[in-house]
Amino acid sequence: MSLGFMSRTTMFGLACLVSMQAHAQDAAHFFTDKTINFIVASGPGGGYDMYARILTRHFGRNIPGNPAFAVQYLPGGGGLVAANNLYGLSRKDGTVMGLLASSTFLLAAVGDQHTKFENLKFTFIGNMNEEADTCSVWHSTGIKSIQDLKSRDVIIGTAGVGSNSHTFPVGMNAVIGTRFKTISGYSGGAQIRTTAMERGELHGSCGIFVSTLGAQFGQPLSEGKLNVIIQMGLNRHPKYPDIPNALELSGDEAGRQSLELLFAQLALGRPILAPPDVPQDRANLLSKAFQDTMRDRQFLAEAEKTNVETRWFDAARMRDVMMKMETAPAPIKLRVRTILDQQN
Repeated sequence: MSLGFMSRTTMFGLACLVSMQAHAQDAAHFFTDKTINFIVASGPGGGYDMYARILTRHFGRNIPGNPAFAVQYLPGGGGLVAANNLYGLSRKDGTVMGLLASSTFLLAAVGDQHTKFENLKFTFIGNMNEEADTCSVWHSTGIKSIQDLKSRDVIIGTAGVGSNSHTFPVGMNAVIGTRFKTISGYSGGAQIRTTAMERGELHGSCGIFVSTLGAQFGQPLSEGKLNVIIQMGLNRHPKYPDIPNALELSGDEAGRQSLELLFAQLALGRPILAPPDVPQDRANLLSKAFQDTMRDRQFLAEAEKTNVETRWFDAARMRDVMMKMETAPAPIKLRVRTILDQQN
């Protein structure tokens, strides 16, 4: 190897290193004096709002340049309005991100025509909490068991087609024989549905995460006014070890696999994403800042004080979860589409 070739190779390597360092510095300075628009896939007052507020109070402190955050609520379509907006209409420079409804990723994975996005093309930032879901009923209904859910009509409110509050009960009706009757129009947070239960307007509600129950409904739970009847997830949540999981009640393997695909999204309980094509150096910076925030002492102190569960994980695992949903067997996807009446 000639000395000239070695010199040229060394110079090329140094140039690449300088370029990488310059990009990193650009990313570090980019967010100075910027405001990050933070989209939330629900209205104010619910579990998503709770997580968005606690994150945005601390996230900017861990991003170089200390940007401000402006929260924007985009409810509608069970989370589809926010997901479609973030993916297709938002700036792709790192100044827009959002907390989306994980249920919308299922719809995209099974080919729903109303999804205007591709799951794996989002820029993944991190997931604030791995969740389990529940169906609960008001004490005055007299509903106390799984058998009650199968033997009588149970009127529940939903946030709209595409939301967990809709897709999960519809799926359980098809697979395990429950008799949930869904009424849409209760978007804006679980509190709206719980208030409707108190008025006698609804028997119950599905699509309330365990974390939301603990943070917002501790009093009616402890007083026995709100009762969890069934839970959904790949396993029983540690807080509810004695509440049956819908997966345990499926009578056939195909049905169980269908519910597993439905429930896989729960791992992405509080997902933070940005639009596609955010410059990689800025995406890396935001992902690291997210992890730093999840370990931040002030953030953790507030989370403990407000009873906000944080079983978080990073962008790499988010992609793994998404990939498993995308690569589910075609017959199972078809059955899920049939269950949800989302056939193309």
